[in-house]
Amino acid sequence: MFKCKILAALITLASSVCFSAFALIGFGLQYGADFSIHMDDNSDQLVFSQLKINSGVGGYNLPLDGSSLPIYVDRTGWERKPFNLGAKVFIDAVPFLDCVELSSNFGAWQYDGVIRYPRSMSYKGDNSGIPKPSDFDVVYDSIPITLDNFDLGYLGIDKTPYMKFNFDLTVRKFLVRFPRPLKTLNIYAGGGATLLFATPVLSAKIVEDALGNILNSSKSVDALGGDIFGKKEIMKAVAEEIGDQLMTPHWGCHIDAGVMVKLPVMPVGVYVDGKFMIPFGDIDESADVGGRGLLLNFGINVLF
Repeated sequence: MFKCKILAALITLASSVCFSAFALIGFGLQYGADFSIHMDDNSDQLVFSQLKINSGVGGYNLPLDGSSLPIYVDRTGWERKPFNLGAKVFIDAVPFLDCVELSSNFGAWQYDGVIRYPRSMSYKGDNSGIPKPSDFDVVYDSIPITLDNFDLGYLGIDKTPYMKFNFDLTVRKFLVRFPRPLKTLNIYAGGGATLLFATPVLSAKIVEDALGNILNSSKSVDALGGDIFGKKEIMKAVAEEIGDQLMTPHWGCHIDAGVMVKLPVMPVGVYVDGKFMIPFGDIDESADVGGRGLLLNFGINVLF
């Protein structure tokens, strides 16, 4: 009986060593927490190049073009949603490099995106030049461009959506592999290139892309709300357009470090790794959404 136990132990040890020696490919599933994307509260004027106001402005009788119109977008209440899932595939035991990994994460955020537009306007300027939005006394109306407002919703998002889908190609070196025959504990570090796709924030371009020719006309002040911004069936297209433009590419790089623990005998491991994300340039042309920061992943992998 004692000899049988010794034999079983030796077989177990041998299988572990053998598997560790020949496990070259791995696949993992992971849950992420992405702290690299964030946006402070901000407001921007929405300038529509083809939209003109030809009547309804008290004290001013000339047409007004898009740069003079007090139409704004407010972006507030940035929030990271729990949804962030990913996967990875890696090749272990690469000469000189130890490991090459391709991983991905898909995460979601939300904020309150609101378009403010004039319900009524009166001119208070001195007719000395082209009117500016500040030359008018304005009574505003508004419409929230949120999924909840248009009976939409996905990934736990009910406000204005923001989503990011990134691919990371990483070269890793193992700093610690203990014990050496079994490689149960693995500490690694590395870096590589990042390609990410992100939805744009609510902006004039998004509204123009969604509404098209609706904005290419002359309107009265009343028609801004009655024909465009106040009609939910029209503005719903703006919320849908944000999601449709997810595949806007951006390049960057990252620094990676992590720990993987491989279970004895079984071809399964668990890992935690952190990547410091560094985008090349601005991720969004309309607002600062960051992009530089930490992405944490917690996952389980299978070795083949």
